[in-house]
Amino acid sequence: MPLRQYRFFPDTDPADDGDAGGPPRVLPRLAGDHDDFVASPVHELQENLWAFTDTVPEADLQLYPGWVRLAVPVVSSAALWALIFWVVSLVRHG
Repeated sequence: MPLRQYRFFPDTDPADDGDAGGPPRVLPRLAGDHDDFVASPVHELQENLWAFTDTVPEADLQLYPGWVRLAVPVVSSAALWALIFWVVSLVRHG
């Protein structure tokens, strides 16, 4: 699929009556398959951003082992539920 881009061509605005004495306004249109590529300032900025993606080293993440990452939430949840049941039993018998 060809790259689509906007370019300015001498298409005039039908609402422009030309009474101002200046040149008619130029309207953008979708570039066709036969049109040449035009590098815009946005294209240049995007090209400059690629330099940052190649040179930035990714830091190695030091993660805890899987059993620790699984056990801590499970044990914490069980302890909190036990605490809740203990407090409820104290309030009921209290």
